[in-house]
Amino acid sequence: MTRKITALLLALLLALSSMTVLSGCSNEENNELVGTWIPITANINGETIQFSELDVEEGSFQFTFENNGRCTLILAGIENHGSYVFNKTSVDISYGGKTEKLLYDQGILTLNFYYNNETTSFMFSKQK
Repeated sequence: MTRKITALLLALLLALSSMTVLSGCSNEENNELVGTWIPITANINGETIQFSELDVEEGSFQFTFENNGRCTLILAGIENHGSYVFNKTSVDISYGGKTEKLLYDQGILTLNFYYNNETTSFMFSKQK
């Protein structure tokens, strides 16, 4: 009887420790970011327009963030997988030897492109 109780306690301890390890894989700080983000507006040459007004195929720009620090980026229709760090004011993304920094403010992510001495910005909101 003592062996059965010891084995049961050992199994219970093992189960509890594995739950603790698995719960450590998620990051509560990332909860605000977790989900799919789609573009809503663009600022081109100082003019802000709705992203839907651009002649861009739907789904060709988006970010999907997982709670475990992994992400999927679709940039100009090309899907990439990487990792990210969220620090409440920005998101640093690493993928395929490249990095991107998104600014974060009040539920809006901003991706800036610098080309020909001009900045083009795309603003993203979390898809519901």
